[in-house]
Amino acid sequence: MEEFMLTDDVFEQIKDFVYNSLTEEQSLLIDKLILNEELKLRYKGNGLCKDCKQPRASYYWCQCKFQQNFKNWTSGNYKVDKFIQKTQLKAKDYNCVLEWIEYDRFENVEYLAKGGFGTIYKAIWKDGWIYSWDFENNKWRRSKNYCRDYENFPVVLKCLHNSQDITSDFLGEIEAHIMFFSKSVFNITPCYGITKDPESKNFMLVMGYVINGSLRQHLNNSFNSTKWVEKLETLQDIAQGLVYIHENGSIHRDFHCGNILKDSRYTFITDFGLCRPVNVKPSQNECKELYGVLPYVAPEVLRGNEYTQERLRPKSNYKIPQLILNIIKQCWDADPLKRPKAKEIKDLLYELHFSSKFRSDREINKQIEDADKINEKLTSSSSLYTGPTLSYTTNPQAVYTSRLLDFKNLPKPKNSIDNKDDDDSFGEYSGN
Repeated sequence: MEEFMLTDDVFEQIKDFVYNSLTEEQSLLIDKLILNEELKLRYKGNGLCKDCKQPRASYYWCQCKFQQNFKNWTSGNYKVDKFIQKTQLKAKDYNCVLEWIEYDRFENVEYLAKGGFGTIYKAIWKDGWIYSWDFENNKWRRSKNYCRDYENFPVVLKCLHNSQDITSDFLGEIEAHIMFFSKSVFNITPCYGITKDPESKNFMLVMGYVINGSLRQHLNNSFNSTKWVEKLETLQDIAQGLVYIHENGSIHRDFHCGNILKDSRYTFITDFGLCRPVNVKPSQNECKELYGVLPYVAPEVLRGNEYTQERLRPKSNYKIPQLILNIIKQCWDADPLKRPKAKEIKDLLYELHFSSKFRSDREINKQIEDADKINEKLTSSSSLYTGPTLSYTTNPQAVYTSRLLDFKNLPKPKNSIDNKDDDDSFGEYSGN
């Protein structure tokens, strides 16, 4: 692709202009001299860089600050180098920046968990992420803030298995994170850069660390002590994250509570290893192989149909307020076309959350009060709900990490009971 640049002659004619306070005559001259629309937009938005004599890609820096450093680093892989370089040259603000980070910039690396596609570690990043360029001192300004300020900045290192030879899946996950986070989508975890495990030689994503871990861990530790208003806020945050993903024409394809992270105040969606544009058909190999966590895979997908943007099917024997239960049942419908879109769910949850927090006279508050009374009896009579944590034993054959799912000749899914308004039970998938 041809790269358009200002000539030295054009630079000399406009170098003393104040880009954000152009006179009418100066503006006309700019339109005459800068014919490339992208360069013109860059100039009018960010001005000129006196060093490289080109319009700056960002108000916070010039792309030449990245470019002049290209010779000082390499991942050891041509594709990765070019991917990072391209991202940096296009970056308009800190949400879009991706770095190559040498492994020795991390300390106190500790194992956290192993998933279906990678191993997760926690580490302290000595530097923190790029915020802006310090033009006076000629260096990068960096931040150690994510949800809160840190003195020792914690990050997650996600090591993708068998990634020594880079794959499209690896770069696709990074691209998905950048695409969503660059739009200031707060409900999506940031990806700061790429590093490499010095022992396995596998590439690793450097991502934001969330204190309470996955939603599954958070609920295990504090389910009984979490109020319904907090649960509604968490559900609303999750739905908002899905709305952002869907509005950008994508679907997650591996969406479960292990890929939802919970901070003390915020909820985030992560792990876009299987995120794909809706209108892109899976490859021939992907059509044959289905990966995921079984309880969270829609039944029609198990039968070989394509993923859709309507696919939630939770399960619980806990007393749930009817207005919330109604939403759950809609999401459970065996017909994906009858399930609500993410935006519909977000709007419904917003109304319930707002009412539960600020409108004491609304029906949701009466239902919450009734549910709490019933659950208090359940708490006192069942060892499962003793204290703030959940105490339970999982089936030894249960698997809660993404894996290959291979089922043949499954029957067409259907609802086993009607989702009636006065029905307080849960509809389940039936294949009969």
